[in-house]
Amino acid sequence: MHHHHIDRFAHLDSPVHRLDARGKLLAVVAYTAVAVSFDRYTVSALAPLAVGPLVMLWAAGVPVWFALRRAAVLSPFIAMLALLAPLYDRGVHAAAFGAWAFHISGGWLTAADVTIKFTLGILALTALICSTPFSLMLEALRRLRAPRLLVMQLSFLYRYVFVLMDEAMRIRRGRDFRGAAAAPVSRRLAATGGVIGSLFLRTLDRSERIHTAMCARGYEGEPHSLRRLRFRSADAAFLAVSACYLAACRWLLPALLWRGR
Repeated sequence: MHHHHIDRFAHLDSPVHRLDARGKLLAVVAYTAVAVSFDRYTVSALAPLAVGPLVMLWAAGVPVWFALRRAAVLSPFIAMLALLAPLYDRGVHAAAFGAWAFHISGGWLTAADVTIKFTLGILALTALICSTPFSLMLEALRRLRAPRLLVMQLSFLYRYVFVLMDEAMRIRRGRDFRGAAAAPVSRRLAATGGVIGSLFLRTLDRSERIHTAMCARGYEGEPHSLRRLRFRSADAAFLAVSACYLAACRWLLPALLWRGR
């Protein structure tokens, strides 16, 4: 089975891929904090923040459509929150974008703010995941003193999601070979519960075998990678550029280009 859609670009070779995982992780965390810190009515000031993730995706050789498709897949979860905002915030606010000034409902500004911040966050996270193997990501979290339980849970989640997908694909293939696709909808719905139960039991049994094999190989609850993290001058320069870029997006550019709300 091939499950390369989660980190299918993580093993490419590019300047972004060669950066230390700790530096990229800290940059994305700082980027998220800066994006969240903007007032919900200053939507236009978020525009410069789109440059960072797009540049990282381009430099890493990751198609932008791949990141946008991820945002589209997850958009239903945020759409309800965004669409409900105009019902609760009916105040009128003055907004300006450069030379254009207009009035708009605060609810629509909030909806746009939530949608844009969500999209920017997905773009930044995709740039991080697609330029860093997950094993190095776990190693970076461990080196940055993240809670050990969190690192362990992420490690097992990453491993067992493939176990679940493998078993689901095997069950589906077996069902298709038996001509289940031609069965009436009522019979297929009636068999859904049995399929889910079988998937759960088979996944649990296989995960126990994987855990036994890991313990036999000396697993003690700490993730390890054959590739070692090395913080070099390029990583320091990347963090410095990221800090200057985020500072400019948060304080300098809004003061120069966007005046008022």
